[in-house]
Amino acid sequence: MNTQSQPIAEVKTYDDGDLLDAYAVAHESTEWLSTLITQIKKEVKKTQKDLEERGIHPAHFYTLENLLGLTEYFAEDRANFFDVQREEYEKKWDASK
Repeated sequence: MNTQSQPIAEVKTYDDGDLLDAYAVAHESTEWLSTLITQIKKEVKKTQKDLEERGIHPAHFYTLENLLGLTEYFAEDRANFFDVQREEYEKKWDASK
């Protein structure tokens, strides 16, 4: 039987400033995602118009447009959530200074 003790991992602690930073990065990243989705939607519209002029019915893009709409909603929802959390931790961080 091995009675050798294992080293105990150090417990890390995080303060409100750390969480403020984490939520700020999450918010910023999600905002960039929203910007990319908006650009993709513009490109899809442009491609849809070009193909429509060549006789391709716009209905072929409905599924893609719906998926982009859902993705856009999800990104905006997450960005808003991260922003609210960021603001809460910013208040706590400022109050603790």
